[in-house]
Amino acid sequence: MAFFFALGAGLCYAIASVFQHRVAAAAPEHMSLRPRLLIELFRHPMFLFGIGLDIGAYFLEAAALSVGSIVLVQTLLVSGLLFALPLSAIGRTVRPRRSEWFAAGALAVGIAVFLAVGEPIGRSGSATGWEWALGFGFCLSIAFVMIVVTRGAQPHNRALGLAVATGACYACTAALTKQVVNILGHHSFAHLFLRWPVYALAVFSVMGLLLNQSAFNAGHLAASLPALAVTNPILSSFLGIFLFEEHLKAHGVLQYLIVAGAVLVMLGGVIRLARSPFVAGEDDAIGHPPVTPASP
Repeated sequence: MAFFFALGAGLCYAIASVFQHRVAAAAPEHMSLRPRLLIELFRHPMFLFGIGLDIGAYFLEAAALSVGSIVLVQTLLVSGLLFALPLSAIGRTVRPRRSEWFAAGALAVGIAVFLAVGEPIGRSGSATGWEWALGFGFCLSIAFVMIVVTRGAQPHNRALGLAVATGACYACTAALTKQVVNILGHHSFAHLFLRWPVYALAVFSVMGLLLNQSAFNAGHLAASLPALAVTNPILSSFLGIFLFEEHLKAHGVLQYLIVAGAVLVMLGGVIRLARSPFVAGEDDAIGHPPVTPASP
């Protein structure tokens, strides 16, 4: 069930990204990383539709995390990149080239081999407060560095940097979601609000949303989505291993070499997509119908 829930979440997240990007990209650049950006975006029906899809995707992700490991679920969410790139071509005069489709195929094969051979599994986990603090500190440090380093950078690099920061924030969200569904599995819904993870989840969700929309505002969707697609599962897997004692069922040197190769193929597919002219927005024909956010 985790497999189907995660794929459904990846599809919904991908469609939501397309709608949200078309609104966020039209917002003034000076609103980046400011709450005013979200206020402006929430006044546009297309963005609200994307948020609705995001909410549906999140519940699917939570359902997947309730029965599957973070490593499994977040790896499957990378499939959203396969959905989002063709969807981002809607309303544009160009289409993905053969090289983009080849990279997408490599990504799909890499995911399939990783899950088939690696078979990631996990436990409920019993991390201490210090371990949670260290995990959060590591991810937030990455986010902070990316925000600072790419300040004033070219739009494509700024979008990439903010997307990496978003991925770091969403990794924390995934770990917290896993913890919340674990609590719900042993306690009543009312008891949930007596535990700190639900409040931390709310904070990281808002932070992630602001970073994500700022990344969309900075550059083309295909400039930010590949970076997010790489950062989120990698850091989520780190937190899954560190906090929830997740691991792979692969045995022997050969299987681990195959798993490592699958991961490299996945990363290669994403990087190739990120560097292509279609993805980077270097084609003269690239562009989508402008969307004007609601005026104050």
